[in-house]
Amino acid sequence: MIADVVRDRVRRVVQPVVKRRLMNGRFTSTAFEWRPVSDDMADVLMCLWNRKERLEDMLRLLDAQKDVSGVRLYLWNNQRRDDDYYRDVLARFEPRGALARVDYVTSPFNLGAMTRFYWAKKIADRRGSRPVIVVDDDEELHDDFVRIALDHYDPAAISAFWAFVITGPTYWDREFSIPGGRVDHIGPGGIVVDAALFQDTRFFTELPDKYWLLDDIWLTNFARRKGLELRKLPVEMEMVLDETNQYWGQLQLKVDFYQYVYGVPAPGAAAGGTTA
Repeated sequence: MIADVVRDRVRRVVQPVVKRRLMNGRFTSTAFEWRPVSDDMADVLMCLWNRKERLEDMLRLLDAQKDVSGVRLYLWNNQRRDDDYYRDVLARFEPRGALARVDYVTSPFNLGAMTRFYWAKKIADRRGSRPVIVVDDDEELHDDFVRIALDHYDPAAISAFWAFVITGPTYWDREFSIPGGRVDHIGPGGIVVDAALFQDTRFFTELPDKYWLLDDIWLTNFARRKGLELRKLPVEMEMVLDETNQYWGQLQLKVDFYQYVYGVPAPGAAAGGTTA
């Protein structure tokens, strides 16, 4: 009991300091480089947490991308105990196609999927406005995914695979959008966005700790407030290992945060729903 209280106090004191350091790009990374990178290569961001067996699969899928000059992958590992495993996979991997380099960070503790946007801010701080592509490790990417994402890059928009029309007052009242159709809400796994969006530090500092893991609602709302258009990205994608998705433990929390952000009634999460 006492130990739990102490850990909670340490967390509340230490986490804000760590988050600010990371937001300001004060983190070190390890580079695994197989050929020289160039500015016209695609920047792809991905987090690692509880699907360590998927890293090698994702490396292969990104290496298989066609009609691109190359892919540079930025990884953020939120599970410290798997650090040796990930480093071993990266050291042994032998790309034969698009994948040119991986930049890898291990977080001091789990900070959720928001950490991939630390990478986005650091990229923009160093290289200015440019497209970044965000993927999740439970997504089976077709070999044209990166090319299509880059073709649909627009600094004034976010184009997303997970794109929805909201049909009612709560988070779960929604339907899938169609390319060219209305989009009210997006999920970050499978998007192309301007890295410069994340140079506005309010993206990181104004998100309440209670909802820190709910980056889909936050990114959607933040983009809207910044005047960005939300669009459906016309790509195909299959999902794997759905039982490992953190979404299953966030059904009601997503409803609560949606109400917090938009001020709409939230009588409760609907049974089931689609993931994002």
